[in-house]
Amino acid sequence: MMLRRSAAALPSSAVIALALVACGGSGGESGDAPPPPAVQHHAIDVAGLKRLYRLYIPLSLDRGRPAPLVLVLGGVGNSAESMVGATEFDTTAATGGFIVAYPDGVNETWNAGYCCLGRATSGPDDVAFLGAVIDDVAAHNNVDPARVYATGVSAGGMMAYRLGCELSDRIAGVGSVAGAMILEDCHPSTPVSVVEIHGTADQLVPYEGGRTAGGASKPSPPTLAVVERWAELDHCPSAPVTQAEGPVKTKTWSPCSKGTAVQLVIVEGGGHTWFAPGLGAVSGAVDATNLIWDFLKDRRLPR
Repeated sequence: MMLRRSAAALPSSAVIALALVACGGSGGESGDAPPPPAVQHHAIDVAGLKRLYRLYIPLSLDRGRPAPLVLVLGGVGNSAESMVGATEFDTTAATGGFIVAYPDGVNETWNAGYCCLGRATSGPDDVAFLGAVIDDVAAHNNVDPARVYATGVSAGGMMAYRLGCELSDRIAGVGSVAGAMILEDCHPSTPVSVVEIHGTADQLVPYEGGRTAGGASKPSPPTLAVVERWAELDHCPSAPVTQAEGPVKTKTWSPCSKGTAVQLVIVEGGGHTWFAPGLGAVSGAVDATNLIWDFLKDRRLPR
């Protein structure tokens, strides 16, 4: 379930290295210590496994104020670095004033439920890993604990849903692109805002549900059923407000319990991709990164 993207969107290692050097330059005339580099690479131990994640902290960020944190999770075959170029979340973080972490899955996949470990029958505790990423980032940065969000594509979207189900006391919102909820059960302890972006022509995680690529042991549920389930969990109005523009139809359930909302963005004819400008009339009809951030940025964990 590897997302499709143009090669031009991917940063080269030279660009990454240059960014590290440039961001770690000398301090200003005041003689203050220089800020840490905008791009950082971290390793943490989780249950005896060395796990990695890439962190981006905009140099313009006001470190005196708690900042939101967004986790960005790739699909099967996607590394953290590939998600940087595919989503351009760094750019949105710089303008939106938040921190973004790109965790790496073991073997570039996630233990998201009954998908997506290939032929393996068990996998790492990715819920514990991603909880540890939140802890690690917050230990060294001024993170707003009420504004931590999980987003991802394909298997990464599935993993984001699992976090919404099992870490709802820490995850205020979930953004999924071409994902599905593939858990046997989901009982969040508090409401979680959710937005799903999905193409009707997705052949790998079908919009209507069914056989899913990536080693799923069961069919995935229909996309509408997943979103309606979250609307039920969040005690939303029974009927959504529907809007349509071109190939894009948006269904929004709001207001829901404790300030949450649920939204489904349907791209007619869209395939299995991270939707972004410049990818054509259909795949470029939605800017998934900015849409997700605009939806999630004001969602907070209830006090």
